[in-house]
Amino acid sequence: MLRPTVMADIQGLALAHDDPDTMKFFPYGIESKPPNRESVENALCSGRQVLTQLDARNGHIIGTTSIYNMDKTHRRVTVGYTWISEVVRGSVINLESKLLLLDHIFGTLGATRTEFNVDNLNVRSQRAILALGATEEGHLRKHARRRDGSWRTTVVFSVIEDDWPAVRANIENRISQRRI
Repeated sequence: MLRPTVMADIQGLALAHDDPDTMKFFPYGIESKPPNRESVENALCSGRQVLTQLDARNGHIIGTTSIYNMDKTHRRVTVGYTWISEVVRGSVINLESKLLLLDHIFGTLGATRTEFNVDNLNVRSQRAILALGATEEGHLRKHARRRDGSWRTTVVFSVIEDDWPAVRANIENRISQRRI
């Protein structure tokens, strides 16, 4: 499940943040700090649509994601600032969240393009985005600073509205395969 993040989520987000390397690939700044009052408040004031991910089975908070760089004229958005608890990584829960998120983006928001920006060193996230059916488009060199101050090359992936039916079918198929 996904829902808008609220300040009351701080404790649940802090509990879900169970891997010290979770924010390793986040850009330098408050966004790369573990969930606390300051970082959640900053996210909520950033102009991003910040969403809390919940485990539908028990309602526990398991992570967060954001929709940002929303451009109504060109009907495009970026998805990022995403992390989930180590406990549910690789599970069907993340696939279900991506399906809900992309349904929202292409259905409710009426986007024609969704971008995913990933640190070039974050191979696990790159594989996961490619497995959804997204297309790798290119690399933005020295695009952002990492937490450690080094320069990050950002790998850009996209799903466009023309791709969405096939991407949706792929995600649904992968979800059903995991439930067998």
